[in-house]
Amino acid sequence: MTTDKRRVALYARVSTGTQQTGLEAQVRALRQYCQQTGIHDFLLFEDENQSGTKSSRPALDKMMKAVRAGEISRVVVYSFSRYARSTSHLLSALEEFKKLGVAFNSLSENIDTNSPLGVAIFSLTGESIPEVSGVPFCI
Repeated sequence: MTTDKRRVALYARVSTGTQQTGLEAQVRALRQYCQQTGIHDFLLFEDENQSGTKSSRPALDKMMKAVRAGEISRVVVYSFSRYARSTSHLLSALEEFKKLGVAFNSLSENIDTNSPLGVAIFSLTGESIPEVSGVPFCI
């Protein structure tokens, strides 16, 4: 029997330094999720002062490097908008995760895109993702 040695990646992001409590709240929720689900081996990636409209951010880039190196089994975020504020960036990442066998969980939306139900719900709820800069964020 082979055991998956890959780790879970937790990703948190805020756009400005004045949102420190928002970053702390995200990290607290992500850690609580791990505790509740029995996840002990995780890596935490945090981007502060980083816009979600940018597809390249220091911690996100480091996490994606680990994903591409086969070190990550699952990416967990507080909400879709913490990962990306661009539909194309989010969809591109989800497609890459799928190809690499990496699950994606969003705590706020309560969606695990690795499950058939999660894929269906994600497709149906795309229109409920918040609007950013006047451009609807939908699938």
